[in-house]
Amino acid sequence: MTSIKRCFIAELRKYYLEAKCYYPDHIVSLFVLFIMFVGFFRMFSSPAERPNSTYYIGFVYWYYANGIIGESSMAISSEKQSGTFEQLLIKPSGLSSILFYRSTCWLIFQTIEITLVMLAIHFLLSIPMSFSLLMLPVFIITMLGLVGISYFLSALTLVFTKTASFTTIAGYLLLFFSGIVNGKAGQGFAYNFLPLSQGINISRAILEGSVISAFDISLLVINAFAYLFGGLLAFQIVMRYGRKKGISMEY
Repeated sequence: MTSIKRCFIAELRKYYLEAKCYYPDHIVSLFVLFIMFVGFFRMFSSPAERPNSTYYIGFVYWYYANGIIGESSMAISSEKQSGTFEQLLIKPSGLSSILFYRSTCWLIFQTIEITLVMLAIHFLLSIPMSFSLLMLPVFIITMLGLVGISYFLSALTLVFTKTASFTTIAGYLLLFFSGIVNGKAGQGFAYNFLPLSQGINISRAILEGSVISAFDISLLVINAFAYLFGGLLAFQIVMRYGRKKGISMEY
């Protein structure tokens, strides 16, 4: 437990120092995020009616998804580029654990940025937004499923190093096939297999006060942990293969 806490605090401190040293990048990121979300609201909402208070949920979930699925693979790629990847392999904590901590730290810092941006949009553009603490367990379970996808992409990065194109494709597939754009996250074939769609659907139902079925909750939990353990298994298989045959340390 002590080593886990120490590793997590180290990663959290690293993110904090990066944010402190490169704060102009984060300021620009806030403006870009603001413009992007305003564009989503204007582009995908009907001009004849205002978005309801749950409309923003899908886009926020997608932004988290688009970032977290590529965070681990980008971390590996960056370590290879800087020539420090070997140091990760000899740390007391396993590489999969380090990547999980980094994803968690990314979520924390991005949550701060997203909160600031959504509050700005709410007060400046008078777009209604509602929130409930009951969404937090749904959000956490959904993110665990997306971490599983990130492990799949990280496994590819261990072999091929550059996998940004895979991350981009995955992000756009989630945007158009998870019901984010048309607001129909609870419908369609993809709903049964994408924890992102299930998380969006349940979160909207919580905010709207609708009845949430045990089937929807069970489907989210099963899919999320299936992705998580499936991705972790794929990552461990590649790592085990790499220890025998060698992993490319070059960028």
